[in-house]
Amino acid sequence: MRYYQIKEVSQITSLSIRSLQYYDEINLLKPAKRSDSGYRRYSEADLLILQQITTLKFLGFSLSTIKEILDNPCFDVATSMGIQARELGEKASKLYEAASLLKYIASQLEMNQPVNWQSTVKIIEILELTKMSNSVLEKYQSNESELGKKSTYDATYNPDRLYPIPRAGKRQEIGINPASPPFFGFDCWNHYEVSWLNEKGKPMVGIGEIVYDCNSPKLIESKSLKLYFNSFNNTKIKSVSELEQTIKKDLEERIEAPATVKIYTLEQFKQRSKVQSLTGVCIDDLDIECSVYLVTPSFLSVDNEIVEEVLYSDLLKSNCLVTNQPDWGSVQITYKGKKINREGLLKYLVSFRNHNEFHEQCIERIFVDMMKYCQPETLTVYGRYTRRGGLDINPYRSTANISFDQHNSRLVRQ
Repeated sequence: MRYYQIKEVSQITSLSIRSLQYYDEINLLKPAKRSDSGYRRYSEADLLILQQITTLKFLGFSLSTIKEILDNPCFDVATSMGIQARELGEKASKLYEAASLLKYIASQLEMNQPVNWQSTVKIIEILELTKMSNSVLEKYQSNESELGKKSTYDATYNPDRLYPIPRAGKRQEIGINPASPPFFGFDCWNHYEVSWLNEKGKPMVGIGEIVYDCNSPKLIESKSLKLYFNSFNNTKIKSVSELEQTIKKDLEERIEAPATVKIYTLEQFKQRSKVQSLTGVCIDDLDIECSVYLVTPSFLSVDNEIVEEVLYSDLLKSNCLVTNQPDWGSVQITYKGKKINREGLLKYLVSFRNHNEFHEQCIERIFVDMMKYCQPETLTVYGRYTRRGGLDINPYRSTANISFDQHNSRLVRQ
């Protein structure tokens, strides 16, 4: 193993010698060994810890907090790197958004056009949100979530895989009072990779449909739902109805609300779930110029003509809040009120392209923005997302209180 002198470490990392000396003094990073003359000698393992310290510091942690994290007996470098990679990726995405906005505003100023001051407010918001928040620290303090971890699969049924997430926090962020949301609706999940064993040990397969109210106190994180379903793969279940009841019970305990669970055989699902298209007028053929790929509700506008219409787009794309993986979707908008400018609506939907949020939160944001900027008498926003990990998620939000019934219309990309 090679050892590095403090001067070498300073040169290859751009950290000052004084910083490295200070880390040693406060027992944050002590060198692996010292020479007979007392000179510090850093190992490659020390450099790995130094990377952890530097990244955590960049994310906004104080040195005392970093020391607590590194001294924790449960600290794992691989897990920490996964967390850091996601956080840095999200920061990079946000900073890219801010840079794009700055270029956009600069071009407006150069052309003597009115500045969209909403964009300057957005830049401030982005830069503030890139600072370290308590949520990052919680990821180091809690090992409960499966988010972003390498995951082992359970040999048998394990309901503890399910990870609930409160809805209230993100709703407050977009101006929704969690105690009195402005919509009704549901979240519909289709799971295409359901399997279990019958009493004789023979594998069975099916497709799951899960529906619960959009105003349940909590939702289920999608990867945890996949891992939960995988725990049935080698579990003997007497009947489909027993499997349905087990899943229903486990979900309801965690979302703290009723859930409907149906497991279909492939033939049953084939008969009831033909591939369809969203109804209404597709706005994707509009010849618009797009240059803003962060959520910009000011694109939304109306005129004085009162209409009742259904519009849809297949161009919705956002990114997972945690993994930054792309989420592709279609969205149907049904409304009554002043006619919405279709070009502006399409530019608004396209502006989600680099936005980081869960499926459900994106649809709720669209609903809230349209209610604020378009003020329709009635509004329904229905998102149909393509599957990831065998699951698709389909949030429905509406001013009308309707039941789920037959709203699970499978699209060509699903």
